[in-house]
Amino acid sequence: MEASQVERGRKASIVPQKKSKTYLYRYCQIFLAEFIATAFLMVMVCLGCLKLNSDTIPPLQSSLASGFAVATLVQMFGHISDCHMNPAVTALFFSLGKIDIITSMIYVFAELTGSTAGYGILWALTPTDIKDLNPGHCETVVHSSLNSMTAAAIELIISSMLMFMICACLDQRNTHKQDSVPIKFGLTIATVGLCAGNLTGASMNPARSFGPALWHTQWANHWIYWVSPIIAGFFIPKVYQYFFQKDLTVKSIN
Repeated sequence: MEASQVERGRKASIVPQKKSKTYLYRYCQIFLAEFIATAFLMVMVCLGCLKLNSDTIPPLQSSLASGFAVATLVQMFGHISDCHMNPAVTALFFSLGKIDIITSMIYVFAELTGSTAGYGILWALTPTDIKDLNPGHCETVVHSSLNSMTAAAIELIISSMLMFMICACLDQRNTHKQDSVPIKFGLTIATVGLCAGNLTGASMNPARSFGPALWHTQWANHWIYWVSPIIAGFFIPKVYQYFFQKDLTVKSIN
């Protein structure tokens, strides 16, 4: 009898260890995928708006660079971590109850450090003469004719559009359309960039704005690029569930 109790105790001590190891592995997997994806995002997006001469970068170039970068990265990492690359997207998944608070914190930490590392590497590799042509390179800035509240409203609107897109992809009625999700995300980002890029930078992503702001120590109106996307990330899924589809049952957007 004592032997059986010891054996049960031994099994009880082993199972949680295996479970904890599984969770730890999954957390590391999520962190690494999000870190690399966000770093790649910053490199590609910011290369797309890097001037090599005195000519102005066409809005189409930077918008398409952002859209194609997102489409590529969602295809690369979507099956691993859902490829958020964006704390606002993480807020959406948390709001829907698809990830817990610990997982959310891992996502956000990976996204911010990935953004910082990705842009830092790009800026370190940029020649000095090119840097001189690009003061405040890749920063998301508010147009001089807009006040901060107007800019925040614009960011809220375009961030809401992105969140509606994600909710639609999670809708079980769209399960037969999942093969083109990366393209849809890429086109959404490119479209919004073309429409609002000249007004606010069309960030929709705190991590996208964080890296360049940190390296250039430029924090003017930076709160806009946190508050508006995060509000959209928390509340748009609730709106979608209330009016359109209560049960967003698709587990992954890719």
